[in-house]
Amino acid sequence: MSQLNWYMARRYFFTKRSNRFISLVGGISIIGIALGVIALIITLSILNGFEGEVTRRIANFIPHVVISGNADIEQLKSMVPEAKAIYASTERKAVLEVLDDKMVLNIHAIDQERWEYFLTNPPEQWSHTGRLKRTGSELPGIVIGAGISDKFFVTVGDTVAIQSPLDVKPGLLRIPQRHFVVTGIFRSDIFDFDRNLAIIDYAEGRRMFKSAGKEVIHMQLNNFDDAKMIKNRLAQALPELDIRTWYDQHKTLFDAMRMEKWGSFIGLNMIILLAVFNIVSSLMMMVLEKTSDIGILRVMGAHASNIKKIFNYQGLIVAFLGVVLGVIVGTLLVLSQSIWGWITLPDEIYLIPVLPVELVWNEVLMVGVVAFAIVQLSIRYPSNKAAKLLPLDAINYKR
Repeated sequence: MSQLNWYMARRYFFTKRSNRFISLVGGISIIGIALGVIALIITLSILNGFEGEVTRRIANFIPHVVISGNADIEQLKSMVPEAKAIYASTERKAVLEVLDDKMVLNIHAIDQERWEYFLTNPPEQWSHTGRLKRTGSELPGIVIGAGISDKFFVTVGDTVAIQSPLDVKPGLLRIPQRHFVVTGIFRSDIFDFDRNLAIIDYAEGRRMFKSAGKEVIHMQLNNFDDAKMIKNRLAQALPELDIRTWYDQHKTLFDAMRMEKWGSFIGLNMIILLAVFNIVSSLMMMVLEKTSDIGILRVMGAHASNIKKIFNYQGLIVAFLGVVLGVIVGTLLVLSQSIWGWITLPDEIYLIPVLPVELVWNEVLMVGVVAFAIVQLSIRYPSNKAAKLLPLDAINYKR
Protein backbone atom coordinates (compact mmCIF):
# COMPACT_ATOMS: atom_id res chain seq x y z
CA MET A 1 0.00 0.00 0.00
CA SER A 2 2.91 2.35 0.69
CA GLN A 3 4.14 1.90 -2.88
CA LEU A 4 0.63 2.70 -4.11
CA ASN A 5 0.59 5.91 -2.05
CA TRP A 6 3.90 7.00 -3.60
CA TYR A 7 2.70 6.07 -7.08
CA MET A 8 -0.51 8.11 -6.73
CA ALA A 9 1.40 11.08 -5.26
CA ARG A 10 3.87 11.08 -8.15
CA ARG A 11 1.10 10.65 -10.70
CA TYR A 12 -0.91 13.56 -9.29
CA PHE A 13 2.14 15.78 -9.13
CA PHE A 14 3.99 15.09 -12.38
CA THR A 15 1.22 14.23 -14.83
CA LYS A 16 -0.48 16.95 -16.83
CA ARG A 17 -3.34 18.42 -14.87
CA SER A 18 -6.62 19.71 -16.23
CA ASN A 19 -6.19 22.89 -14.23
CA ARG A 20 -2.88 24.49 -15.23
CA PHE A 21 -3.29 27.13 -12.53
CA ILE A 22 -2.66 24.46 -9.89
CA SER A 23 0.56 23.45 -11.66
CA LEU A 24 1.61 27.10 -11.80
CA VAL A 25 0.99 27.55 -8.06
CA GLY A 26 2.93 24.35 -7.32
CA GLY A 27 5.86 25.53 -9.42
CA ILE A 28 5.83 28.93 -7.73
CA SER A 29 5.86 27.15 -4.38
CA ILE A 30 9.01 25.23 -5.32
CA ILE A 31 10.70 28.41 -6.56
CA GLY A 32 9.63 30.27 -3.40
CA ILE A 33 11.15 27.62 -1.13
CA ALA A 34 14.33 27.56 -3.22
CA LEU A 35 14.67 31.36 -3.11
CA GLY A 36 14.17 31.35 0.66
CA VAL A 37 16.85 28.69 1.13
CA ILE A 38 19.23 30.52 -1.26
CA ALA A 39 18.72 33.81 0.57
CA LEU A 40 19.35 32.16 3.94
CA ILE A 41 22.52 30.37 2.83
CA ILE A 42 23.96 33.49 1.16
CA THR A 43 23.06 35.80 4.06
CA LEU A 44 24.46 33.49 6.73
CA SER A 45 27.62 32.96 4.66
CA ILE A 46 28.15 36.72 4.28
CA LEU A 47 27.61 37.33 8.00
CA ASN A 48 29.97 34.43 8.78
CA GLY A 49 32.51 35.93 6.39
CA PHE A 50 32.44 39.34 8.04
CA GLU A 51 32.48 37.80 11.52
CA GLY A 52 35.43 35.59 10.60
CA GLU A 53 37.33 38.51 9.06
CA VAL A 54 36.76 40.72 12.10
CA THR A 55 37.61 37.87 14.47
CA ARG A 56 40.88 37.06 12.72
CA ARG A 57 41.98 40.69 12.58
CA ILE A 58 41.19 41.36 16.22
CA ALA A 59 42.63 38.06 17.48
CA ASN A 60 45.81 38.55 15.43
CA PHE A 61 46.33 42.01 16.87
CA ILE A 62 45.34 42.04 20.52
CA PRO A 63 46.76 39.69 23.20
CA HIS A 64 44.85 36.42 23.30
CA VAL A 65 44.68 36.41 27.11
CA VAL A 66 44.95 39.41 29.45
CA ILE A 67 45.61 38.69 33.14
CA SER A 68 45.09 41.27 35.88
CA GLY A 69 46.12 40.83 39.49
CA ASN A 70 49.17 39.67 41.37
CA ALA A 71 50.35 37.14 38.82
CA ASP A 72 53.90 35.94 38.36
CA ILE A 73 55.11 35.63 34.78
CA GLU A 74 57.39 32.67 35.51
CA GLN A 75 54.53 30.83 37.21
CA LEU A 76 52.28 31.47 34.21
CA LYS A 77 54.96 30.18 31.85
CA SER A 78 55.16 26.93 33.79
CA MET A 79 51.36 26.58 33.76
CA VAL A 80 50.98 27.42 30.06
CA PRO A 81 54.10 26.01 28.35
CA GLU A 82 52.40 26.12 24.94
CA ALA A 83 52.10 29.93 25.04
CA LYS A 84 54.13 31.73 22.38
CA ALA A 85 54.86 34.74 24.59
CA ILE A 86 53.96 36.01 28.07
CA TYR A 87 55.00 39.55 28.97
CA ALA A 88 54.03 42.46 31.22
CA SER A 89 52.16 45.52 29.97
CA THR A 90 50.95 48.85 31.26
CA GLU A 91 47.76 50.18 29.68
CA ARG A 92 46.95 53.83 29.99
CA LYS A 93 45.07 56.74 28.41
CA ALA A 94 47.22 59.73 27.55
CA VAL A 95 47.32 62.79 25.29
CA LEU A 96 49.26 62.81 22.05
CA GLU A 97 50.52 66.25 20.99
CA VAL A 98 51.82 67.01 17.50
CA LEU A 99 52.64 70.70 17.03
CA ASP A 100 49.44 72.43 18.22
CA ASP A 101 47.10 69.46 17.73
CA LYS A 102 46.18 67.07 20.51
CA MET A 103 44.15 63.89 20.88
CA VAL A 104 43.41 61.33 23.58
CA LEU A 105 44.64 57.86 22.78
CA ASN A 106 45.38 54.52 24.40
CA ILE A 107 48.98 53.77 25.29
CA HIS A 108 50.24 50.21 25.69
CA ALA A 109 53.66 49.94 27.26
CA ILE A 110 54.99 46.45 26.63
CA ASP A 111 58.27 44.56 26.85
CA GLN A 112 60.38 45.69 23.90
CA GLU A 113 61.80 42.22 23.33
CA ARG A 114 58.28 40.79 23.02
CA TRP A 115 57.05 43.33 20.50
CA GLU A 116 57.64 40.95 17.60
CA TYR A 117 54.86 38.73 18.96
CA PHE A 118 52.29 41.50 18.96
CA LEU A 119 51.38 40.75 15.33
CA THR A 120 51.48 37.43 13.54
CA ASN A 121 52.65 38.87 10.19
CA PRO A 122 54.75 41.98 10.88
CA PRO A 123 56.32 42.29 7.40
CA GLU A 124 52.89 42.66 5.80
CA GLN A 125 51.50 45.13 8.31
CA TRP A 126 54.40 47.36 9.23
CA SER A 127 55.85 50.27 7.30
CA HIS A 128 59.04 50.09 9.40
CA THR A 129 60.75 47.52 11.55
CA GLY A 130 58.33 48.26 14.38
CA ARG A 131 61.05 47.86 16.99
CA LEU A 132 61.06 50.38 19.80
CA LYS A 133 64.71 51.32 19.52
CA ARG A 134 66.28 54.45 20.89
CA THR A 135 67.49 56.85 18.24
CA GLY A 136 70.71 58.86 18.00
CA SER A 137 68.99 61.68 19.88
CA GLU A 138 68.39 59.30 22.80
CA LEU A 139 64.63 59.84 22.59
CA PRO A 140 62.55 56.70 23.19
CA GLY A 141 60.62 55.17 20.31
CA ILE A 142 56.87 54.96 19.80
CA VAL A 143 54.81 52.96 17.33
CA ILE A 144 51.53 54.55 16.23
CA GLY A 145 48.53 53.45 14.21
CA ALA A 146 48.09 54.38 10.56
CA GLY A 147 45.00 56.41 11.41
CA ILE A 148 47.02 58.60 13.78
CA SER A 149 49.74 58.95 11.18
CA ASP A 150 47.23 60.05 8.53
CA LYS A 151 45.47 62.47 10.87
CA PHE A 152 48.62 64.33 11.98
CA PHE A 153 50.73 63.70 8.84
CA VAL A 154 53.33 61.96 10.99
CA THR A 155 55.86 59.59 9.47
CA VAL A 156 58.70 57.44 10.77
CA GLY A 157 61.39 59.65 12.30
CA ASP A 158 59.07 62.48 13.40
CA THR A 159 58.93 63.57 17.01
CA VAL A 160 55.71 63.59 19.05
CA ALA A 161 54.90 64.37 22.67
CA ILE A 162 52.94 62.24 25.12
CA GLN A 163 51.27 64.00 28.05
CA SER A 164 49.87 62.27 31.11
CA PRO A 165 47.23 64.48 32.80
CA LEU A 166 46.38 61.68 35.23
CA ASP A 167 49.84 62.00 36.77
CA VAL A 168 49.48 65.68 37.70
CA LYS A 169 50.34 65.99 41.39
CA PRO A 170 48.48 68.35 43.77
CA GLY A 171 50.04 71.79 43.71
CA LEU A 172 51.74 71.28 40.35
CA LEU A 173 50.37 73.02 37.27
CA ARG A 174 52.63 71.34 34.76
CA ILE A 175 51.40 68.19 33.03
CA PRO A 176 54.04 65.44 32.85
CA GLN A 177 55.27 65.19 29.28
CA ARG A 178 57.82 63.15 27.36
CA HIS A 179 58.92 63.26 23.73
CA PHE A 180 59.13 60.18 21.53
CA VAL A 181 60.41 59.44 18.05
CA VAL A 182 58.07 57.53 15.74
CA THR A 183 59.88 54.27 14.95
CA GLY A 184 56.99 52.38 13.35
CA ILE A 185 53.49 52.72 11.94
CA PHE A 186 51.12 49.78 12.08
CA ARG A 187 47.99 49.18 10.03
CA SER A 188 45.66 46.62 11.51
CA ASP A 189 42.69 47.74 9.36
CA ILE A 190 40.67 47.91 12.57
CA PHE A 191 39.28 51.41 13.11
CA ASP A 192 39.64 51.60 16.90
CA PHE A 193 43.25 50.41 16.89
CA ASP A 194 44.57 52.35 13.90
CA ARG A 195 43.18 55.67 15.16
CA ASN A 196 43.48 55.32 18.93
CA LEU A 197 46.43 53.12 19.85
CA ALA A 198 50.15 53.72 20.33
CA ILE A 199 52.85 51.44 21.72
CA ILE A 200 55.88 52.39 23.81
CA ASP A 201 58.50 50.41 25.65
CA TYR A 202 57.48 48.89 28.98
CA ALA A 203 60.30 50.61 30.89
CA GLU A 204 59.31 53.99 29.41
CA GLY A 205 55.73 53.44 30.48
CA ARG A 206 56.73 52.60 34.04
CA ARG A 207 58.94 55.69 34.12
CA MET A 208 56.30 58.04 32.74
CA PHE A 209 53.06 56.76 34.25
CA LYS A 210 53.59 57.09 37.96
CA SER A 211 49.95 56.48 38.88
CA ALA A 212 46.68 55.15 37.47
CA GLY A 213 48.42 52.85 35.03
CA LYS A 214 46.81 49.43 34.68
CA GLU A 215 49.39 46.66 35.12
CA VAL A 216 48.46 43.50 33.24
CA ILE A 217 50.12 40.47 31.71
CA HIS A 218 49.64 39.69 28.03
CA MET A 219 49.67 36.15 26.71
CA GLN A 220 50.05 35.26 23.02
CA LEU A 221 49.09 31.75 21.90
CA ASN A 222 49.89 29.83 18.76
CA ASN A 223 46.16 29.33 18.21
CA PHE A 224 43.78 32.00 19.49
CA ASP A 225 40.96 29.44 19.65
CA ASP A 226 42.72 27.89 22.66
CA ALA A 227 42.22 31.07 24.71
CA LYS A 228 39.06 29.87 26.44
CA MET A 229 40.68 26.57 27.42
CA ILE A 230 43.70 28.42 28.83
CA LYS A 231 41.42 30.79 30.73
CA ASN A 232 39.57 27.88 32.37
CA ARG A 233 42.84 26.21 33.28
CA LEU A 234 44.23 29.35 34.93
CA ALA A 235 40.92 30.22 36.61
CA GLN A 236 40.85 26.85 38.39
CA ALA A 237 44.44 27.15 39.61
CA LEU A 238 44.45 30.92 40.31
CA PRO A 239 40.87 32.01 41.07
CA GLU A 240 42.01 35.37 42.50
CA LEU A 241 43.14 36.60 39.06
CA ASP A 242 40.99 38.48 36.57
CA ILE A 243 41.43 36.66 33.25
CA ARG A 244 39.96 37.86 29.96
CA THR A 245 40.30 36.28 26.54
CA TRP A 246 40.33 38.14 23.24
CA TYR A 247 36.61 37.32 22.99
CA ASP A 248 35.87 38.76 26.44
CA GLN A 249 37.63 42.01 25.51
CA HIS A 250 35.22 42.56 22.60
CA LYS A 251 32.24 40.52 23.80
CA THR A 252 29.71 43.23 22.93
CA LEU A 253 30.86 43.31 19.31
CA PHE A 254 30.81 39.53 18.85
CA ASP A 255 27.44 39.18 20.60
CA ALA A 256 25.99 41.87 18.32
CA MET A 257 27.25 40.06 15.21
CA ARG A 258 25.82 36.76 16.45
CA MET A 259 22.46 38.36 17.24
CA GLU A 260 22.41 39.96 13.79
CA LYS A 261 23.04 36.59 12.15
CA TRP A 262 20.25 34.76 13.93
CA GLY A 263 17.91 37.70 13.53
CA SER A 264 18.50 37.51 9.79
CA PHE A 265 17.89 33.77 9.90
CA ILE A 266 14.50 34.25 11.53
CA GLY A 267 13.54 37.14 9.27
CA LEU A 268 14.46 35.39 6.03
CA ASN A 269 12.40 32.36 7.00
CA MET A 270 9.43 34.60 6.21
CA ILE A 271 10.24 33.99 2.53
CA ILE A 272 9.73 30.27 3.10
CA LEU A 273 6.51 30.96 5.00
CA LEU A 274 5.18 32.89 2.00
CA ALA A 275 5.94 29.88 -0.19
CA VAL A 276 4.11 27.72 2.33
CA PHE A 277 0.85 29.57 1.68
CA ASN A 278 1.26 28.75 -2.01
CA ILE A 279 1.77 25.09 -1.14
CA VAL A 280 -1.36 25.01 1.02
CA SER A 281 -3.36 26.72 -1.75
CA SER A 282 -2.00 24.33 -4.38
CA LEU A 283 -2.82 21.24 -2.32
CA MET A 284 -6.28 22.51 -1.41
CA MET A 285 -7.09 23.14 -5.08
CA MET A 286 -5.73 19.70 -5.93
CA VAL A 287 -7.95 18.16 -3.29
CA LEU A 288 -10.95 19.85 -4.92
CA GLU A 289 -9.80 18.76 -8.40
CA LYS A 290 -9.26 15.15 -7.33
CA THR A 291 -12.29 14.83 -5.09
CA SER A 292 -13.94 12.30 -7.42
CA ASP A 293 -10.72 10.28 -7.60
CA ILE A 294 -10.51 10.32 -3.81
CA GLY A 295 -14.05 8.93 -3.62
CA ILE A 296 -13.22 6.12 -6.09
CA LEU A 297 -10.10 5.21 -4.12
CA ARG A 298 -12.10 5.07 -0.90
CA VAL A 299 -14.75 2.82 -2.49
CA MET A 300 -11.98 0.53 -3.80
CA GLY A 301 -10.73 0.02 -0.26
CA ALA A 302 -8.27 2.82 0.43
CA HIS A 303 -8.34 4.02 4.02
CA ALA A 304 -8.43 7.66 5.08
CA SER A 305 -4.78 7.29 6.18
CA ASN A 306 -3.84 6.30 2.61
CA ILE A 307 -5.49 9.42 1.20
CA LYS A 308 -3.72 11.51 3.79
CA LYS A 309 -0.35 9.98 2.91
CA ILE A 310 -0.87 10.61 -0.81
CA PHE A 311 -1.19 14.35 -0.25
CA ASN A 312 1.54 14.32 2.39
CA TYR A 313 3.86 12.74 -0.17
CA GLN A 314 2.91 15.45 -2.66
CA GLY A 315 3.95 18.07 -0.13
CA LEU A 316 7.11 16.05 0.48
CA ILE A 317 7.96 16.21 -3.23
CA VAL A 318 7.46 20.00 -3.26
CA ALA A 319 9.60 20.44 -0.15
CA PHE A 320 12.35 18.14 -1.45
CA LEU A 321 12.60 19.84 -4.84
CA GLY A 322 12.54 23.33 -3.33
CA VAL A 323 15.07 22.63 -0.57
CA VAL A 324 17.49 20.66 -2.78
CA LEU A 325 17.35 23.29 -5.54
CA GLY A 326 17.92 26.08 -3.00
CA VAL A 327 20.81 24.30 -1.27
CA ILE A 328 22.58 23.50 -4.56
CA VAL A 329 22.22 26.99 -6.04
CA GLY A 330 22.98 28.80 -2.77
CA THR A 331 26.05 26.68 -2.06
CA LEU A 332 27.40 27.12 -5.60
CA LEU A 333 26.97 30.90 -5.42
CA VAL A 334 28.80 31.10 -2.09
CA LEU A 335 31.62 28.80 -3.22
CA SER A 336 32.09 30.76 -6.45
CA GLN A 337 32.38 34.01 -4.47
CA SER A 338 34.89 32.49 -2.05
CA ILE A 339 37.04 31.12 -4.90
CA TRP A 340 36.84 33.86 -7.54
CA GLY A 341 35.60 36.88 -5.56
CA TRP A 342 33.09 38.11 -8.13
CA ILE A 343 31.69 40.80 -5.83
CA THR A 344 34.17 43.49 -4.81
CA LEU A 345 33.80 46.21 -2.18
CA PRO A 346 34.70 49.89 -2.61
CA ASP A 347 38.10 50.63 -1.07
CA GLU A 348 37.05 54.06 0.20
CA ILE A 349 34.32 52.54 2.38
CA TYR A 350 35.50 49.04 3.34
CA LEU A 351 38.92 47.76 4.33
CA ILE A 352 38.19 44.40 2.64
CA PRO A 353 38.75 44.17 -1.14
CA VAL A 354 36.09 41.52 -1.84
CA LEU A 355 32.86 40.48 -0.17
CA PRO A 356 33.88 37.88 2.45
CA VAL A 357 31.86 34.67 2.62
CA GLU A 358 32.30 31.60 4.76
CA LEU A 359 30.21 28.49 4.21
CA VAL A 360 29.42 26.54 7.39
CA TRP A 361 28.03 23.16 6.41
CA ASN A 362 26.23 22.68 9.71
CA GLU A 363 24.28 25.86 9.04
CA VAL A 364 23.50 24.76 5.47
CA LEU A 365 22.12 21.52 6.89
CA MET A 366 20.14 23.46 9.49
CA VAL A 367 18.63 25.74 6.82
CA GLY A 368 17.53 22.73 4.77
CA VAL A 369 16.06 20.92 7.79
CA VAL A 370 14.16 24.01 9.02
CA ALA A 371 12.75 24.74 5.54
CA PHE A 372 11.75 21.11 5.14
CA ALA A 373 10.09 21.06 8.57
CA ILE A 374 8.13 24.26 7.87
CA VAL A 375 6.76 22.81 4.64
CA GLN A 376 5.86 19.51 6.26
CA LEU A 377 3.89 21.28 8.97
CA SER A 378 2.02 23.33 6.37
CA ILE A 379 0.68 20.35 4.40
CA ARG A 380 -1.14 18.76 7.34
CA TYR A 381 -4.33 20.76 6.85
CA PRO A 382 -4.90 19.92 3.13
CA SER A 383 -4.06 16.23 3.68
CA ASN A 384 -6.40 16.01 6.70
CA LYS A 385 -9.12 17.71 4.67
CA ALA A 386 -8.73 15.15 1.89
CA ALA A 387 -8.75 12.23 4.35
CA LYS A 388 -12.02 13.39 5.92
CA LEU A 389 -13.97 13.33 2.63
CA LEU A 390 -16.78 10.74 2.68
CA PRO A 391 -16.63 8.28 -0.23
CA LEU A 392 -20.21 8.86 -1.47
CA ASP A 393 -19.96 12.65 -1.25
CA ALA A 394 -16.62 12.56 -3.04
CA ILE A 395 -17.96 10.44 -5.91
CA ASN A 396 -21.01 12.68 -6.34
CA TYR A 397 -18.91 15.87 -6.21
CA LYS A 398 -19.89 18.29 -9.05
CA ARG A 399 -22.81 16.09 -10.10
